[in-house]
Amino acid sequence: MEAERPLAAAAFFEGIVHDMPFEEYLASPHVSKSALWTLHSRSPAHARVEKEESNAMKLGTAIHCAVLEPDEFETRFVRGPDDRRGNRWKEAVELAIEDGKDCLTSGDYDAAVTIRDEIVVGNPLIRKLTSVGTVREVSAFARDPETGLMMRARPDAFAPGLGMLVDLKVTADARAEKWFRRVLDFGYHVQEPHYTDVWRRAGGQADAFVFLVIEDKPPFAHAIYELAPPDIAEGEAIRRKALTRWAECARTGEWPGYPPGVQQLALPKWAFQLTNPEETET
Repeated sequence: MEAERPLAAAAFFEGIVHDMPFEEYLASPHVSKSALWTLHSRSPAHARVEKEESNAMKLGTAIHCAVLEPDEFETRFVRGPDDRRGNRWKEAVELAIEDGKDCLTSGDYDAAVTIRDEIVVGNPLIRKLTSVGTVREVSAFARDPETGLMMRARPDAFAPGLGMLVDLKVTADARAEKWFRRVLDFGYHVQEPHYTDVWRRAGGQADAFVFLVIEDKPPFAHAIYELAPPDIAEGEAIRRKALTRWAECARTGEWPGYPPGVQQLALPKWAFQLTNPEETET
């Protein structure tokens, strides 16, 4: 099911929307995976705070474009000075804005180009995931039948021939053991079931989901990961709990932060080196 009108015209629209600007997607009232994970890992109050794009995220955006939309890279980004200090950087940014582009430091620009020219060309599976037939940056909106909440998802790419949703992540270390730590820290095991569910309910096909993980420093090593069924089941349980709580907060109008009052902290047993906690308990 494909939309013919922008989401702004229908706040509770359900379906798949092509060519929606990312800013418009972020402005929609639908519940995102990031909001659900923040609610679960921090608080409902934190879940409603928008985050600004950091410089690191800007490099990630450039790499996303270089990998998923390589032909568009030069039309969206310009190569600026070596760093973001002084008038040279300010002038470069102003000129880029006049041309409707984003300014990157020379190092970030070169890194994105290297990734585009070496990784995309050199890996057959990545070429298949980012081929001409791949659908990129498409927004999906659907209603959760249990809570009635409107949800959103925006996979980085969808490979129709594989029935595969693709999420591109940029990181400092793409080794499996390091990446799994990030999965737990950022709730990527929640992302897979959320994106898959929203995409299917919006009318799309989703037979598989993979993370394409690329390091942001030379040699720009990369890996493709998928989560095991137990990991996905845990992520779905967290997602379901967060959706239920979000619905309750919306119903009551109360979005609490941390628990009120004084909380007693207890160090884990491994932190005790000079005393025995069991002997000092009262």
